[in-house]
Amino acid sequence: MFLIPHLGSIIWTTFIFGILLYILGRFAWKPLLKALENREQSIEKSLSEASAAEKKVSNLKEEQLAIVLAAKVEKEQIVKEGIEQRDKIIATAREKAQIEADKIIEESRKQIIREREAALVEMKNQIASLSIEIATKIVHIEMEDKVRHEKLVEELMKDVELN
Repeated sequence: MFLIPHLGSIIWTTFIFGILLYILGRFAWKPLLKALENREQSIEKSLSEASAAEKKVSNLKEEQLAIVLAAKVEKEQIVKEGIEQRDKIIATAREKAQIEADKIIEESRKQIIREREAALVEMKNQIASLSIEIATKIVHIEMEDKVRHEKLVEELMKDVELN
């Protein structure tokens, strides 16, 4: 039981198919092709935008890494400068302390010299006072003896005439 189509059915089916093909080609095929073309362009545009966005993200990551590296370098530089300033401040403070210590030592030396000289002057004054006191006592003892006194005066006179 096979079905065999009639020649009239085949002609009419072919004719209707041709008309349908013409109508679809005329009214539907071009808009469908245009829609597909628009869709293809839209996809290509989206892909190129995605590629551009990916490049931007990559560039931003590179910039971010560069910024991070620059920040690290700057941080290291700031730390280095801080250490240098600390060292300079310490060195300056040491120099000032050394200068101040030298001044104090020099003042102490001068004070010791002044006090030693004052002590020497005081000692000389005391020695002079004691000498005068001793001489006074000796002269007083010698003045009591008249013969000795006259002899002393004569000796002194001879010394004065010679000078």
